[in-house]
Amino acid sequence: MKLIIIMAMFLTGCLTTGYEVKKVETVMEVKGQVGDKKVGLDDKKQIILQEEVDASDELRIQQNVNLKLRDEYDHEAFMLKQCRTDVSDLRLGGTGEIPPISEVDDMKSPETVREEIGITDSGELKVVRKSYFVDQLKLERKYDSSLRKMKKLIVRHREECEYKMAIARRKSGLPSSRYDGKGYFTKGGAWVQTDRDESNLDDAFEIQAKAKAAKGGEE
Repeated sequence: MKLIIIMAMFLTGCLTTGYEVKKVETVMEVKGQVGDKKVGLDDKKQIILQEEVDASDELRIQQNVNLKLRDEYDHEAFMLKQCRTDVSDLRLGGTGEIPPISEVDDMKSPETVREEIGITDSGELKVVRKSYFVDQLKLERKYDSSLRKMKKLIVRHREECEYKMAIARRKSGLPSSRYDGKGYFTKGGAWVQTDRDESNLDDAFEIQAKAKAAKGGEE
């Protein structure tokens, strides 16, 4: 008898994949509204805070959030790379070699963090990508969490690097921050740039030399 019960439980477990659509009870006695959420009582007179979002909207919103996070991560990673390059420059007292930051250098790329869903070919000209909706949503949220942690790490090291860079720049006679482009607007509203933005240290020392030469000419 015990064997029959165990077998029945096993077969039931095998037949249930966890992806079946469940009926969610949404009917309640609405008493108010808090933002997009409804406040009300269910059939057991329990106070419920209920939010209803279309499944497709939930996934799309998460994907849009991830796109924004990825752009922010890429920007911070670029700024950190530029800062590390400048700090290592001999003209700022560096060694000429970029000092390693193991937790940054050994970090996986966002592409590696994002798992790939299986692909099934359909004919010769089409590729059909299929995945369970729940898995895709979980994957996007996992990607969100990973990107936030990676961005936080990059930002911390970028801020530390830029602090060191500011000190090194002042010792070399440069302003602590990179030069901003200068210019003026004509009467017609057109912008005329007289000094370009600093994109690297070569620009910085060139702008510095130009300013010194202009100041010497005035004297």
